[in-house]
Amino acid sequence: MKFRENKTYNWKPLVAGIITAFAFIAIIFALPLKVISTETIETYYVTEMQQEAYSVSEPYITEEVYEKTEAFADGFYKVVPSGIVIPFNIDRPDAKLVGNFENPFPGSFVIFNAANHIIWESLGNRGSIDLPLPQGRYRARFQESVMWGQDCYIYLATQWTETQQVTRYKEITEYREVPVQVEKQRTIIEQHRISLWAQIFK
Repeated sequence: MKFRENKTYNWKPLVAGIITAFAFIAIIFALPLKVISTETIETYYVTEMQQEAYSVSEPYITEEVYEKTEAFADGFYKVVPSGIVIPFNIDRPDAKLVGNFENPFPGSFVIFNAANHIIWESLGNRGSIDLPLPQGRYRARFQESVMWGQDCYIYLATQWTETQQVTRYKEITEYREVPVQVEKQRTIIEQHRISLWAQIFK
């Protein structure tokens, strides 16, 4: 009878020890002893200076050749027996005589130089003139002998070229720095402590 009482008594410390051990283990597993790392992607914006292209008009000087014309006869002239005589001067280098004439009846249109020599002639009731001439004094004469008193149209002009400086503009591309918002991403690593229970049952 005493033996059985002693046997029952010996199990209590064992059970208490087991319960204590489980409680201790449960407490240890509940403590945040495990360190874990988590990564998250974060979007953020920064201001950067970037080059921007733009166009501007830049002036420049260039020489261009222009054709000049100066008329000294332009209208209707009465035909007379001695002819229609129009004196003129060529006072520019590399100039020429241009023009035309038109008359109801045929006649002769003649250009004389200062020495009274014929240097150009056209027969008929109309014609065009394009005659290079050196500098000097000249005469133009239209004459016809059929019917005087008619109106003859005459246009005469000196023509030459001149070189002039002209301002032109050209488009050029230039660059300037401007602030621009740029989207970027970065990885953020955070560390957390969790319990062993959370690690086991996650």
